[in-house]
Amino acid sequence: MAHHAYFYAGEREAGITAALGHAKETLGLSLENNPDVVVFRYGLFSVDDARRVIRLAEQSALGEAKLIVIAAERLFHEAQNALLKLFEEPPPATTLVLVVPSAGILLATLRSRMLPLQIAKNAVVHIFVTSSQTERERMVQKILEQAKSDKDEEKQAARGQALRLAEGLQEASYAAWQKKQNKDVQAFMEDLDRFIPILHERSAPLKLIFEHILLTIPKL
Repeated sequence: MAHHAYFYAGEREAGITAALGHAKETLGLSLENNPDVVVFRYGLFSVDDARRVIRLAEQSALGEAKLIVIAAERLFHEAQNALLKLFEEPPPATTLVLVVPSAGILLATLRSRMLPLQIAKNAVVHIFVTSSQTERERMVQKILEQAKSDKDEEKQAARGQALRLAEGLQEASYAAWQKKQNKDVQAFMEDLDRFIPILHERSAPLKLIFEHILLTIPKL
């Protein structure tokens, strides 16, 4: 049985991806235009932000389940205390995921109400392969937007995500080709063989590469 509250400690977008993967694979939620899947991004999470999340959580899910993701770089202690009751006993059918840079910033009282949410190595690729074209475009757009950040750390994190996604697609393509030697899959593999060395470079043209991937990805 799935737990009702989780935390992810690490890079923000990776944590959000893990939460969305949990929503899709465990909760059976569609990720496309679903009002029952809500993602909040904060630099500093305040008491007012906590109250807003609580009000949203109190609203009944439109479907059978609801996911609320809170991704924050820092959280006031008062804001964490305000979340205690919600994370102890959220409304029925509501799952909460808190994404933070490090578990060390969490108060022990709040941390004790959550389980760690881990993302499998191939989870992002699985989500990408099984998603609609619109969902894939959104995933790519998030990477591209982060790659434009003024912060070098965020830029490099985005490039790392792009490289891991391409390498995962390469592995998935090879596995699909072994089962059935499809020409479209072979052509896609050959494209990835050319792209992956380029993605190791700091100046790799992410937009052009992933626009091509979005247009040519076969059924894997």
